[in-house]
Amino acid sequence: MGKRSLFKFPLIVFFLFLIGASACKAPREVVRTAIKPMGTNRLLKNIEENAFDYEYLTIKRISCQFSSSENKSSFRINLRSKKDEQILVAISKLNIPVGRVLLTPDSVKYVNYIDHNYFVDDYSFISDFLNMDINFATIQNIIFNNVFSYRDDPRDDYKTFDSFIESGMYVLQSEKNRKIFKMENKRPQKIDRRLKRLDVEALILQRMFFDPVHYSLKKLEIFDKTNNRNVFMTFDEFTEVNGKEYPGAIDMSFQSEVDKVSVSLKMSGFSTEEITSFSIKIPEKYEEIRVN
Repeated sequence: MGKRSLFKFPLIVFFLFLIGASACKAPREVVRTAIKPMGTNRLLKNIEENAFDYEYLTIKRISCQFSSSENKSSFRINLRSKKDEQILVAISKLNIPVGRVLLTPDSVKYVNYIDHNYFVDDYSFISDFLNMDINFATIQNIIFNNVFSYRDDPRDDYKTFDSFIESGMYVLQSEKNRKIFKMENKRPQKIDRRLKRLDVEALILQRMFFDPVHYSLKKLEIFDKTNNRNVFMTFDEFTEVNGKEYPGAIDMSFQSEVDKVSVSLKMSGFSTEEITSFSIKIPEKYEEIRVN
């Protein structure tokens, strides 16, 4: 099965959802404040201190509108999560079960009840498809509406990130504008050598915009300048959940030379009470989805 054909499966819709997962409540009044310049380390510390955290998380009703050049569709999603251990997502359409996804630190399991098939693997295929490092820890940070690096490289530790103010928000950017400009204008051989030193295969610019009061992630931009693919996300309708700011409306756009995918999310039914069941069963007669 080709990568593009997987758009027919709610599995990809689910991962696009995870990149902007949140709880939906009424909009919060915007507080205007004077913004002072802040260093990268201090900004990262403030973001971490204000990040939403939980032991258990349930989002009962998630409305997902999905569109691409090939199709349009809508889904309902239910999410259950136990920190550092499991994330279970149930996908339905018109109250009919479509599929389930179970994430653990080591594996991705997906059952498609409509086509009677299933997918079991690690995170490498999804990472290749989205062209960014995706693992369990990254997904948890995304659910926290927290800062994350597309590289997920502990050696980097945000050392290359720059911080500045733009459009009334704090910005964390993976490379300085001047360095990106110089990289784009170098000969291809020099760019290739630079990428090998970074142990990556593409020149990617990541920009995260944070509210200056609550340090909530408001906007995310990822520019893959090697493969000419871009990701744009906006987070809106913030509310206070467990004393932290949390987004409720998310619009996402994934653009490439051959396609444009859009996802819009609305959610309700938020709980941090203990969850006792994370079940997913694969019927014996279901066919395995092979992507290689």
